[in-house]
Amino acid sequence: MESLKDNMMTISSDEFENNIMADAEEFSPAIKQQDSGTHKVPEDDFKAVAYKREWNEVSKLPADYIRREDMEIKDVAMKHVLPFLPGKSLMKFRAVSNEWNHWIVCPLLAYQQSTSFQKLSGYFYQVVDVDFQSDPNFLSLDHSANGIPNPSLGFLPERIKVLSSSSGLLLCQGLESYYVCNPLTEDWKRIPPHQYYHGSDPAVILAFDPQGNIESYFHLVAAVPLLDQPVVFFEIYSSQSNYWSRSASECLELEDTTLVGGGLYMKGMAYWSTTSNGVLAFDVKNEVAAVLRVPIPPGRYGALTQVKDELSYVTVYNDCGDVFMLDIYGGMDMSLNHSVCINLGHKKSRQTLEEDPFIDNGTVLCSVLPCINSGDDIVVICTTERIYLYYLSGQKVETFMTPGQLNPKRRFIPYTNSLAAIHELKN
Repeated sequence: MESLKDNMMTISSDEFENNIMADAEEFSPAIKQQDSGTHKVPEDDFKAVAYKREWNEVSKLPADYIRREDMEIKDVAMKHVLPFLPGKSLMKFRAVSNEWNHWIVCPLLAYQQSTSFQKLSGYFYQVVDVDFQSDPNFLSLDHSANGIPNPSLGFLPERIKVLSSSSGLLLCQGLESYYVCNPLTEDWKRIPPHQYYHGSDPAVILAFDPQGNIESYFHLVAAVPLLDQPVVFFEIYSSQSNYWSRSASECLELEDTTLVGGGLYMKGMAYWSTTSNGVLAFDVKNEVAAVLRVPIPPGRYGALTQVKDELSYVTVYNDCGDVFMLDIYGGMDMSLNHSVCINLGHKKSRQTLEEDPFIDNGTVLCSVLPCINSGDDIVVICTTERIYLYYLSGQKVETFMTPGQLNPKRRFIPYTNSLAAIHELKN
């Protein structure tokens, strides 16, 4: 708390008050529009709701505006620290006071938090099957800060399969419908039926950019291969219009149109891995498709991940003993940028090496999990016993237990613990 006070004193009075006023003026119109929806929130309700903004008739400023000379450390923390915390932590802080509870359930904070907190919180994982017999589960990287109330997403009206994640929202597939939900607030929307057949394991990506998007608009992008033809076309759903449309753009460059589900969305681009070691890219705004070739050795597969704020394709293999090799491909030509040798301390006895069916000739089977994480360059490695977070910049390793044996049918979807709202769809 002392450091917060020191930082506060270094900010000039004019600059500080200008920042506060900018926030108030930018968001007060959006909050005023929702005045009719004001209601009291139960303490165990995670949903962010609108609240009435009162004005001081003397100063003509918002009643909750605090001048610098009247501001205390708790006020600085409430306005300028809370937006950078994960959603579960914010839910705990609702018990601090009525003032904090009032602010945390405000949609303005939900917007600020969804744009400010972009770190990897954990993974939804699930065995991919056709008949929806496997429920999703959640692996948290920090149970005290990044948990969710219902890891199986039982608040949805039917059993589902998790397909994609974007800035705290999830895309799920039911028997006949898609759903977009926030697993923290348990808010969800059913998506209207699409026009084309997407398959039993569709390659559909949720595209959601919270920055500058206070209305919380989002898109779904489905890459649909034509049967027995080397062509992929795209069907796009817009929450703003609430309907699907087929893009004029098509991809004719893929050698193998078999796409790997659970793609990645970042910086306005949707990406899918393919079984031919290519990456299918689609510009959501301009509706332009392209194929990126990844020059990796035959028989080796990796995952799409974010490294140094750019798209990368990362592979891993167990060289010998505790030594693992990371190969990181990136850039416009997806060339090999660098290789990293890591000692993960994955110690096993000779008897275990001989008996474990997932270990071949003394080497441990391993894979890279997809990852989007703003701020830290992390590569996530999954083995038969553990999940490792390797920080490229600090060369630090964190270890977590693997949820069961390494199963090629189990899909991991990266997730960010966010209060992001979901756009209210038109009827």
